[in-house]
Amino acid sequence: MITIRRAENKDILGIMQFMDEHWKPGNVLAKNRDFFEWQFVDEDKLNMFIGIDDDIGKIYGILGVIVYNNSPNPDVSGCTWQVIKSNNPMLGPMLLEHMYVQLNVRYSYAAGLTDNAVRLNELAGYVITEMDHYYRLAERTEYKIATVKQKVIPSVKNTGYSLELIHSAEEMKRIIPQGELSKQLLSKDYSYIEKRYFNHPIYHYDIWKIVDSNGNSHSVLMTREEVMEEYKMCKIVDHYGRMEDLGEIAAALDVLMKEREYEYVDVYSFGIPVEIYEQGGFVRCDTAGENIIPNYFHPFVRKNISLRLVDSGVKGVRLFRGDGDQDRPC
Repeated sequence: MITIRRAENKDILGIMQFMDEHWKPGNVLAKNRDFFEWQFVDEDKLNMFIGIDDDIGKIYGILGVIVYNNSPNPDVSGCTWQVIKSNNPMLGPMLLEHMYVQLNVRYSYAAGLTDNAVRLNELAGYVITEMDHYYRLAERTEYKIATVKQKVIPSVKNTGYSLELIHSAEEMKRIIPQGELSKQLLSKDYSYIEKRYFNHPIYHYDIWKIVDSNGNSHSVLMTREEVMEEYKMCKIVDHYGRMEDLGEIAAALDVLMKEREYEYVDVYSFGIPVEIYEQGGFVRCDTAGENIIPNYFHPFVRKNISLRLVDSGVKGVRLFRGDGDQDRPC
């Protein structure tokens, strides 16, 4: 008989094996227990739910989530949801329902749905949409990472905005207090932010305060450099604070790309008005277009990638590629 329950530490090896066999073979969560525990272990609890026949020790389904805050009604992102054939055709939706009840979830959003997760969400009655993908090319004669058939670099005025590195969560708190974060849908606390960006066990993130022309800062940008052979690009991974600032930083990004020899900067997001990007010097990436702005680097895939998610219809939700586990080692 299949039991649906919150996973325990004794289940970790079995979950990792399930991931390797049925979810994404060879992925870091299936191969690196330290990274698995960094992502899913929360003090003495595991943010993973399983459908298991405990009599024979066989797992038939998993649902892992990232919890964004320690409130009684946390916001979460699901990041691993997979079921295999069993005598319970509703195992996938039942895992989701069990997670909601056990964690007392307020909102749950995740980007980068697999085909199987799309089917499960559609079965549960949800509407599927895609994240917006925008980029800005550096001015150069050739591109080795991106495939550029139509070179478009919108001209922008220098707004006087600049990017300045910060190095600790304490610095970020002075720009965006916890009270401001708590007002957001997908509300994150600094325990999550510090762990996710300042103390990531594998990736290095550059965390920038966006400084306006008066020397004031109202938002923070997370970026990460990606490399293909000796060529480099920059991913905007997350953003906190005043979203309009994203439309004011094109000149600052041009300076950054020149200094660090990036081919381009790109961003995946949901809930940011497209006018902000288009007025701010970014170009929309057409998934079927001639220009290719790669997202996957390990292994490198020269292809435009669509990141799908559930559109709940709730107004005010903002997601970036750093939400869930879209920006994790492969």
